[in-house]
Amino acid sequence: PTPASDVPKAMDKEDGGQAPSGRVGNPLALRHERLQGTISKYVATSGWGFIKSHMFEGELGFKVENIMAECQNYEFKDGEGVEFDVQADERGRAQAVMLKPMLGRKPSDCIGERHHGYVRRFADRWGFLNCAAFDGDLFVHRDNLLFAPEQMQDGQPAVRPGQPVEFDVAVDDRGRTVAKQITTSAILRAADWVGRRLQGYVRSFQGAWGFINSERFSGDLFVHRDSLIPQHQGLELMPGTVVEFDVERDNHKRGGRNRLVARQVVVLHQPSGPQQGGAYGMVQQGYQDPSYYGGSHMAQGMAQ
Repeated sequence: PTPASDVPKAMDKEDGGQAPSGRVGNPLALRHERLQGTISKYVATSGWGFIKSHMFEGELGFKVENIMAECQNYEFKDGEGVEFDVQADERGRAQAVMLKPMLGRKPSDCIGERHHGYVRRFADRWGFLNCAAFDGDLFVHRDNLLFAPEQMQDGQPAVRPGQPVEFDVAVDDRGRTVAKQITTSAILRAADWVGRRLQGYVRSFQGAWGFINSERFSGDLFVHRDSLIPQHQGLELMPGTVVEFDVERDNHKRGGRNRLVARQVVVLHQPSGPQQGGAYGMVQQGYQDPSYYGGSHMAQGMAQ
């Protein structure tokens, strides 16, 4: 059990504490808090946007690379509610990081589930985690960390802000929602695979563009119909289509150089009408069952 003296006062509330009341002039004054606000402007093709909040004056900027990994290609809309942290950029200016859309789902709604997330804050014996699958903070105590010996420092788990972790959402002996069975987890982004060729499946596609998911990375990867290889230009991309592709930065579109895209896309399996033995029509031989790509647990938090 967690000693009462080790639990912050904020844990007296079900899902974490609240930020200080009143507006501040500099958002950096709130760098230790998890904040909420709304998108005031977002230009996906340029890779930047702005947020407003009742917690600070003016607007706070963010870059697409500072969006939570699982939400990298989420289609944010002006006026949409979001959650974020505040950090200083390389010039000391305030910026929003670990940005995600508000889901209306609390940690207590996820009890019994296992998720990927990130350490937001950790001091000595306790701290907080954030996750794309729910809003707000989830309390973590050092006693619930399951780190290997090589991950320890001076006999204690080495925990740092921003560290990826995997955890169970559970209830402690005082009836509070907490993280348990916490392990380190190397959550890769599409950006970690730039210049590499991967396999995945089309999550959504409408008109001339859509998004690809893969077991190799979290979140979505943008794909345009023009990225199909010439031999496959006539093939239709639809949800469930299994593809092979290169991960590249978009240097072809003005202002889009920060966006990651799929190129040289090859269709491997394509959904078809219900058939005996499966619902996928094979485009190329020698490829494993596409259902392998259908269970990307990294995207489940956004789908719930």
